[in-house]
Amino acid sequence: MTQLKLRSLWQEGWQLFQHYPAELLGFSAVSLLIQSGLQGLPILGWLALPFFVGPLTLGLNWGIWQRLCDRDRPLSDFWIGFQQPFLFWQSFWAVTWISTIALICWSPWLIGAVGLWSWWEVNRTVAIAIGSISGVFGLIGLASFCYLMVAYQFTFLLIADRHLRAWPAMQVSLQLLRSQWGIAALGIAGWTVVSSAIAIITCCLGLVLTTPLFYCCLIAAYQQLQNADPLVESTI
Repeated sequence: MTQLKLRSLWQEGWQLFQHYPAELLGFSAVSLLIQSGLQGLPILGWLALPFFVGPLTLGLNWGIWQRLCDRDRPLSDFWIGFQQPFLFWQSFWAVTWISTIALICWSPWLIGAVGLWSWWEVNRTVAIAIGSISGVFGLIGLASFCYLMVAYQFTFLLIADRHLRAWPAMQVSLQLLRSQWGIAALGIAGWTVVSSAIAIITCCLGLVLTTPLFYCCLIAAYQQLQNADPLVESTI
């Protein structure tokens, strides 16, 4: 199994981004505007969000991947998630599955907070016990959340590239990144810190730049794993 290197991924991702800055920045801006608009709606917007986040994320992955393989590609690549029913629904289910798993991972903290608040004035011993137990499970959930959110990064690209259904795509992504988890986690953590700082400084406008650049690096990692390891093809 080849070992990914952050420096080479950054270099390849940056070179790819430099070839298509207008397309990537334009789609990223439109995508963020759509998601921000939906989040601004009280209830209906949040219910509709998974129907847009999935296809938009898939489209960004697919558009970058196609440009890495063939530089003469139409802009419609970025909207493929809305053009093909299979990709639309599988990207929707991917968002639903991943969001549900994230909610389960974080649920012990919510249960613990409710338990402490409910029992504190009634029986503090019970409240402390609930808080302690939920804290232990909360740490396990936090570790699971961090592990899985890193391991599922290839999900949308696998749906588009290999036409896998959402759950199998998540499992294949987990298999591909399991041996690379440490370097992937380090890269994503570092990128999260940098992009968060840029987002705060620029009032979230910096996400228009950092989001496509992140996916350029991610797609470069996907290509490296495919080119270096024949087993990747058989796994997929």
